[in-house]
Amino acid sequence: MPNVLILGGTGYIGNAVAKSLLQSGNYKVWGTARNSEKAKQLAINEIVPIEDDITDPAKLSQIIIDNSINVVVDTTSAYEQAGNILAGVIHAATTIKESLEKEGIVSPRLGFVYTSGGWVYGSPKKRLNDLAPVGSALSQDKPGTPIVWRPIHEQAILAARDQLDVAILRPHAVYGRGSWIFGTWWNPLAEAAKSGSTSLVKIPANTTARPGLVHVDDVATGFHAAIDRIDGRLGEWPIFDLLTETLPLPAFLDATKVAMGVDAQIEYIGPGGNPFYEALSLASNSDASRAKSVLGWNPKRTDLLLNLPIYVNAWQASQ
Repeated sequence: MPNVLILGGTGYIGNAVAKSLLQSGNYKVWGTARNSEKAKQLAINEIVPIEDDITDPAKLSQIIIDNSINVVVDTTSAYEQAGNILAGVIHAATTIKESLEKEGIVSPRLGFVYTSGGWVYGSPKKRLNDLAPVGSALSQDKPGTPIVWRPIHEQAILAARDQLDVAILRPHAVYGRGSWIFGTWWNPLAEAAKSGSTSLVKIPANTTARPGLVHVDDVATGFHAAIDRIDGRLGEWPIFDLLTETLPLPAFLDATKVAMGVDAQIEYIGPGGNPFYEALSLASNSDASRAKSVLGWNPKRTDLLLNLPIYVNAWQASQ
């Protein structure tokens, strides 16, 4: 039973991954928590809680060593601290290897799974796949402004393959239950529905926006499949897109209006220079064929619009 440490174990993606691993009966799972209340929730869900500063490389390395962790999964969405997390994982792997080599013992490499995302592609004009270069002169477009640094970090992870078994997963816009990423678009519609207003609802996006979409449960099974195969069964290029469909934003929000009972019309006012809104206005042109063929990924939630009222109700209940 391999030991898996999920950084961001109480988060939207991290918690879903932890539950998927536990339900299989094949893994023991640790998860990081920022406070005692969140740690308690992990313990209730049979996840071993860790309360410590995981952005300190020395502390993270010691956590990995002390708990005999086999695979580390970074779902934190850390920005400035992402390099520190990777440094801590590499330090643990190096320390373990050097200690065992002194005794003439060969051991498996530490696994590391990183959560990237579909914004690294920008808005490519042509259809592409996860073999395409990102953040380079050969890329079709530039990464979204909030994550312009991420292709460099992906390369740092790939460069660590001498010390680690790695996988990089790129979930696109993740929905289901809380669906936090939809709040930018859904909050103004929900307010209009509550007030009964028929005034224009202003959405900070472009009409050309076309998000790639994936349910959080399918994200969890994608990570689960990668973790199952982290020991050298991911091929030469361990990067995988996770998405099930793309939808033009106007069609998506028109359907949301119906689900919420909104009578007002929508006005798309553009991102207004906000980097996060700009990223939400990107147009996905990707598919997940390699995740299906290499990981055996079999997503189940593949029709967002058909089940949209359920997802809207779940989001509203979480607010």
